[in-house]
Amino acid sequence: MSVKVKICGLTRCEDVETACEAGADFCGVVVEVPKSPRSVTREQAKILLDKMTVSSVVVTRSKSLDELIELANFLSPFALQLHGREPPDLVAGLRNKIACQIWKAIPLPPTVEPTALTALCRSLLEQSKNFVKAGCNALVMDTATTQGFGGTGVTGAWELAAELVKRLEVPCFLAGGLTPENVSEAVAIVKPFGVDVSSGVELLPGVKDPEKIRNFCRRAKHAL
Repeated sequence: MSVKVKICGLTRCEDVETACEAGADFCGVVVEVPKSPRSVTREQAKILLDKMTVSSVVVTRSKSLDELIELANFLSPFALQLHGREPPDLVAGLRNKIACQIWKAIPLPPTVEPTALTALCRSLLEQSKNFVKAGCNALVMDTATTQGFGGTGVTGAWELAAELVKRLEVPCFLAGGLTPENVSEAVAIVKPFGVDVSSGVELLPGVKDPEKIRNFCRRAKHAL
């Protein structure tokens, strides 16, 4: 079975249409995240979701339980992706209040010293399992740097991601610094359920490159 592809950070209807036609399995929009150059309002997101012919994912962070319920009810996405420092308790409280899936981003460091790999893997595995126990349907492993968490264009520690994928029983997406040029290698090393790309298929923040989207989808799905 080929890897699933999520094209994220979509802000324009034409880019949504390109992603769907190129073979993406999921289209993601960043909603009400002020520091993100790809953030849109919920009203703008509604227009984008209406154009999607594949599963929609709404990405947000730093919202309360009530705010998340309101957002999910307003947009009715396939999945709500929490991409901040939300605790497992928030996921547990959300689980029976919304109809869509809940995905949680897990922070990966850009690199890991070999001597620290085992301990860090154990820590992230425990963190991930707590989110799964709380009700998460999928996890997104994204790179966390001093510049931010998500959308940085920096690759994460793929060897660490590969260990987590092997030990977790929910679908795991690999994100962070993926491009048409490196996605095949990433899939071969990590063997994730899916790959998630935003800046790697852009002309500038929020504006996608149609050819890069098509190349990314093709190379991801043909990776061994």
